[in-house]
Amino acid sequence: MKRLFSCFLLAMATVLVFTQCDDTTDSIGSSVVPENDKITARTDTLFANSRTIMANDSILAGSSDVYLGQYTDSESGTTFVSSFVTQFSCAKDFEFPEEGVIGDSASYTKLRLYFNEYYGDSLNAMRCEIYELDNTLEEGTPYYTNLDPEEFYDVEKAPLATKTFNAIDFNLHDTILNSEDYTRHIEITLPNSIGKRFISKFYETDADGKNIGKAHFANSEAFINDVFKGIYVKCTHGDGTVLRIYRTRMDVGFKRYIASSSGEKDSIQALSAPFYSGKEVLQANKFDNNDLKPLVDEKEHTYIKTPAGLFTEVQLPIVELVEGSDDINSAKMSFTRYNEESGFTTKAHSNLLMIRKSELYSFFLKNKLTDSKTSFLTTFDNSTNEYTYANIANLFKNCYDEYIKSGLSLSEWEAKHPDWDKVVLIPVSTTKDSNGNVVKIVHDISISSMRLRGGTEYRIPIEVVTSKFNK
Repeated sequence: MKRLFSCFLLAMATVLVFTQCDDTTDSIGSSVVPENDKITARTDTLFANSRTIMANDSILAGSSDVYLGQYTDSESGTTFVSSFVTQFSCAKDFEFPEEGVIGDSASYTKLRLYFNEYYGDSLNAMRCEIYELDNTLEEGTPYYTNLDPEEFYDVEKAPLATKTFNAIDFNLHDTILNSEDYTRHIEITLPNSIGKRFISKFYETDADGKNIGKAHFANSEAFINDVFKGIYVKCTHGDGTVLRIYRTRMDVGFKRYIASSSGEKDSIQALSAPFYSGKEVLQANKFDNNDLKPLVDEKEHTYIKTPAGLFTEVQLPIVELVEGSDDINSAKMSFTRYNEESGFTTKAHSNLLMIRKSELYSFFLKNKLTDSKTSFLTTFDNSTNEYTYANIANLFKNCYDEYIKSGLSLSEWEAKHPDWDKVVLIPVSTTKDSNGNVVKIVHDISISSMRLRGGTEYRIPIEVVTSKFNK
């Protein structure tokens, strides 16, 4: 009985202990924190303004691929024309045959434009003109897609050659066109005087009969400066087709005597010396877009038009956001694409770079990567038809800190730095390493014209989460 009564008292004591705990600890977490140290989090929506701006000279023209052709965008009605300037490389210590070629002349000189894809109508008749350059592209000089080719060649001179062609050469049999060994290309016959110049330069001698011509072919730089500065390939006709050219090659054909079975040099051997464009030397795209002003002035949308033409500029409410809170935890922003898929010109870009307008040039010139402070990268979401930047809070902080550190009033700061609160959306192509990390970012110069929701008729929402200490 005593044992039973002891158990009853223990149970009652336990109940009383827990009851007392329930009465006194329900607010212990907040009771030990001073009222002024409490943090209040808040979700809010701010709005940004956007507009379409001309790309002008902001797109670097240098690329491993170049475009040739013309098309009229069915959606915007603008006409795009692409031509290019290129130099040619010479293999190190290149040599023609030691004993020379027959007649010291070329048997042919041909230009071949190799392309891995084309846009538009394969049946469309295209025409281009080839001009020889009088001035070289300078190493280390940034060239942009609005470059003036007339700075490099004499417009008063007739073209070296004119070629009319189609994207697919229907003079070739299907078995050739579909063969794995066949590489799609456009072949253009150049004046033989070009090839003869190459050969005669190589065999050039001084007053003592010593060869001094080989020095002209010692490397690509010597070849470009001393022998052949390059060409300008100009599109002159063919609305509806654009070629993406990955390699330009010039072949100089020649013949020489070789020993036959009799041991005498009485047989003729036909050979060819190739000179290539591409990554080894400089080349630059020249893009022309007309009638873009109506798109710039449109109020219901903004545009991104590539390979040259238009970007979207966004003005952010930096002061409004930062001055209203002690800390910005996150900021999310989305851009909706409104295009209908109606051909190759309305294809969405895979990657879209958001970058401060003040860093638009230096980012690409210095081969920078995104830093999540002044530049951000996102990919296109097919399911939502949007480009979403999940958190650009650091962008607001960075811009605001820059202004505060200046010591200027807001009006003085904006007068001195009118683009301080602006970013630009730019399509880019990325290169990744084996671990999936982005190691290179360049302009995406694929053909596309995108409409984004924005303009003066619609302000773009920014979802923000902020926090502040109670006062």
